[in-house]
Amino acid sequence: MGFLIGFSPWIIYWILVGNASFRVAVIVALCLAVLAVLVQRLRRQPWHTLEIGAVVAFAAFSVLAFTVSDSFLERWLQPLGNAAIFLIVLVGMLIRRPFVREYARATVTDDVARSDGFQVITAAMTWMWIAVFAIMTVVSLIPPLVQGDATIHDGASTLSIICYWVIPFTIMGVAGTVSGVFPAWFSSHIDAIDKRQASARPGEPVAQPTAPPDELDPRVVVHAPSTSRHDEPFSIGVDAPGIATLGVTVSGQDLYGRLWRWQGRLAGTGQSVDDILCGMAFTGEPDRADLFVPPVEPWQVRIEVSGEQHRTAVTRLRSSTAPGVHVTEVDVDGRPGLLALPVGGRARQAVVCFGGSEGGYDSQRAAISALASRGLVALAYNWLDADPEAVPVANIPLERFATAISWLAARAEVESNTVVALAISRSSEGVAATLAREPDLPVSALILVSPSSVTWQAIGAGGEIPDTSSWTHRGHPCQYAPLPSGTLMPQLVSNAWHLSRDIARHEPTLLRLAPAYSAGLDALGRSKTATGVIISAENIPCPILCVSGSDDHLWPSEQMADTLLARRQTASDKHIRYDGAGHLLRPGLYPSTVQVVGGIDLGGRPREHGLACLALTDEIVGFVGSAGNVDAVRSAR
Repeated sequence: MGFLIGFSPWIIYWILVGNASFRVAVIVALCLAVLAVLVQRLRRQPWHTLEIGAVVAFAAFSVLAFTVSDSFLERWLQPLGNAAIFLIVLVGMLIRRPFVREYARATVTDDVARSDGFQVITAAMTWMWIAVFAIMTVVSLIPPLVQGDATIHDGASTLSIICYWVIPFTIMGVAGTVSGVFPAWFSSHIDAIDKRQASARPGEPVAQPTAPPDELDPRVVVHAPSTSRHDEPFSIGVDAPGIATLGVTVSGQDLYGRLWRWQGRLAGTGQSVDDILCGMAFTGEPDRADLFVPPVEPWQVRIEVSGEQHRTAVTRLRSSTAPGVHVTEVDVDGRPGLLALPVGGRARQAVVCFGGSEGGYDSQRAAISALASRGLVALAYNWLDADPEAVPVANIPLERFATAISWLAARAEVESNTVVALAISRSSEGVAATLAREPDLPVSALILVSPSSVTWQAIGAGGEIPDTSSWTHRGHPCQYAPLPSGTLMPQLVSNAWHLSRDIARHEPTLLRLAPAYSAGLDALGRSKTATGVIISAENIPCPILCVSGSDDHLWPSEQMADTLLARRQTASDKHIRYDGAGHLLRPGLYPSTVQVVGGIDLGGRPREHGLACLALTDEIVGFVGSAGNVDAVRSAR
């Protein structure tokens, strides 16, 4: 409605200027422009640049209509009108009041209106109109400049008809169609993408199926460990004398009963394959693929080898824990956690693990099991409620991390009274910010996987939350770096455009968030108020290990890890970079062909990412072992 009110004087003007006297056209348009302003004020709407500009423009045209000759008006009034509306919308853009945003603001919520995506898309549509009015102006200048005596009333001149009327208003009609259709089209397609992704989420966990009996052929002997842990290598060897080519299939179901499979061939006997597990592929439709999640109970890996009418099939088990490791649910000052105790029930060193923004502690179950299997006490802590869509990363008290650290350090099972903090992705941001503010916490070492070097704006299911920090400390919001989600608009428009194709091909529609975070870092580098946003890593009084992947599609973790450690220049710090690895680096060897969660592309080439995750446990345990206690580190500093 508001958009139509703003354009109504111009529409009437363009109709009348070719069918009535110039004085009538501009006077009627001026009256409508004034009326439009009054109507908007009666509707308690704010001033709009298009309406105020129309009053000024038609007031000026009214003066011209009564002071210059009709021959001048016949040649130049149409180009002048087009130039006037071009200048109005251009000036509005330059003073940061694009007219499309002014009208669209009334149709959305306050949060949407303050979002970067809204700002970008309304600015882009305003620039489209600026281009349209610029073209209209240039084209309507052609007849009087080329023919000299051409007028808008010259019905016998093809050039006048085309340049005064056909081209300008055809272009304007196309722009009007885009403006009218695009918002609803884009919104409906984004909603369809969201629903499609929601329908592809795995259901409830299911138990591993009953393992079929082994089928053994003496001509085909499979060599693979009968039991092993997720944090241990897994290779398959085959002895099949006299059989030239062997077909190998390795399969297994994940936590949700989804089947993953690897198929390949071995040439001759004595061959082995070392990286099968990370190459296992999701067997369902590609658009329903999501991150592999290992089952809680031992994972059944079925190995089938056949060749020349001979076949052997065996089941091997992969588990999270070594015998004697106990994992129990605990209450950590009112929030749930999982405590993993090694054989013997106690250890000198302990690790508290914080997952990413997926919520809950289940994502860290395998990690704490692996660490306890290596002789460490390990705690997985629920710093974020289990439903991140209902409870976004917004205004999370940093004291939660401090509570978990102190709770574990005080446990009788921990002999050193200090802990190592291990944080992944968003929690790395929170833990680092906590230790920078509370350096007296009993932390002997800090391990940050896919870390952040700044505190970011709050993020919810629909994107950034305006005017909201991700974190609070002592009841006050932490300063934050804005997330310019508008940077993602080209991806979002492309995803909407290709949605039908993706559905027909059963392909996923994915979003990479890294461009938005990179743009946020670039903007922060140009800002004069970045001091409170960048994490003061130099205040953290313990060694730091940063782990990043070069193919991280969620955010630039490699760059941010370098930034963190550059503030410290401490010899005991370390940065491990895994070439080809993505964002979600988790200890253990798992199928890595799908690095997607809820339509978000995490990045990572399957083999490189899988082997990086396998190496991660050894790196973590090695760094924990080499780190001294907090007091020793402080003395050294």
